[in-house]
Amino acid sequence: MTTKLFTPLEAVAKKLGRLWWVLLVVGIAWIIVGFVVLRFDTQTVTVISVLFGILILLSTAGEIFRAVVTRNGWRFWHILFAVLLVIAAVIAFANPGGTFFSLALVVGFYFVFAGTFDIISSLFSVGASPAWGLQLVSGILQLLLGFIASSSLSASVVILVTYVSISALFRGVAEIAAAFTARSIYLKAKN
Repeated sequence: MTTKLFTPLEAVAKKLGRLWWVLLVVGIAWIIVGFVVLRFDTQTVTVISVLFGILILLSTAGEIFRAVVTRNGWRFWHILFAVLLVIAAVIAFANPGGTFFSLALVVGFYFVFAGTFDIISSLFSVGASPAWGLQLVSGILQLLLGFIASSSLSASVVILVTYVSISALFRGVAEIAAAFTARSIYLKAKN
């Protein structure tokens, strides 16, 4: 009788691989969210605010984890930040309209900072990375979006809705690809 050795990825796929369809369902849900957001009506405001609230709750879980594993005085700050994040999530769920317009106002600043960071990072990696030019172009486009979004509330709203929609669509496609990859690995590990 021979023993078959599995790589760590195959071992995980064998244990969790039969749930590959969960990733498929999540991917389809992300694509639906992407198209719902594109319609831009009152549902869009609610969907974006709820997604933001969920992201805040996920960040809260991360802070709680950090508080558990931290042994020094930083534990207090992780707990305090987790409490503040829970309050922000409650506000996002209770007042979706206010949350949406606050996000719309902040999106311009986000793109300015992210674009500036990407431009600087790309210039520092000119000799080290063959993709530095792609990062430079991405940074310039983000910077331009940031300036456009900062010019008016209506421009910020359009950019926020477009960004969330495209991100949701890409996330959906990535989840569906991951589902079929997990299924393939599971079937190979099973045999």
